This record gives sequence, structure tokens and C-alpha cells, in this order.
Amino acid sequence: MKNWFKSLLKALAGNEVTGAPSHTKIWASVACATATWKFIHIPEPSVDIWMAYLGLVGGYALGRRWIASKQSIEENKQESKE
Repeated sequence: MKNWFKSLLKALAGNEVTGAPSHTKIWASVACATATWKFIHIPEPSVDIWMAYLGLVGGYALGRRWIASKQSIEENKQESKE
């Protein structure tokens, strides 16, 4: 159980490479959790609310992966130059 919790905490708030806490990931996780909490407590969400919620959570996940892939490409370019 402890290993599962540690890996969850690292995924939500830590840097995968260094293992250090990442303030960016912490606040992004807080924002997604807050949006999810609020979305769950809306009695009958309209289409606009669904779109806003899915845009926030899905857009964040997609953007994060895109940035990570760009960083990986740049790191690979620099490694190949050396």
C-alpha cells in the first residue's frame, strides 16, 4: 500500500526524472481536483459545463504531454550534437 501511495504522490506532484516536488504539477493537480469536485456537485451539468470541464482536464493532460515530447526532442537533439 505504501508503494502505491508513493507512486501516486510522485505522479501527481513530483518530477519523474529527479523525484523532487514540482510546484507546477502540484498546482495543476489541485486545479484538476477542484474542477472535478465542483463538476461532481453540479446537479445536472449543461453541455457548456461539460465542455468547460473536459476542456480543462483534457486540455491540461494533452498540453502537458505535448510539452514533454517537445522537451524530449530537444534533449535528443542536444545529445546527438555531443
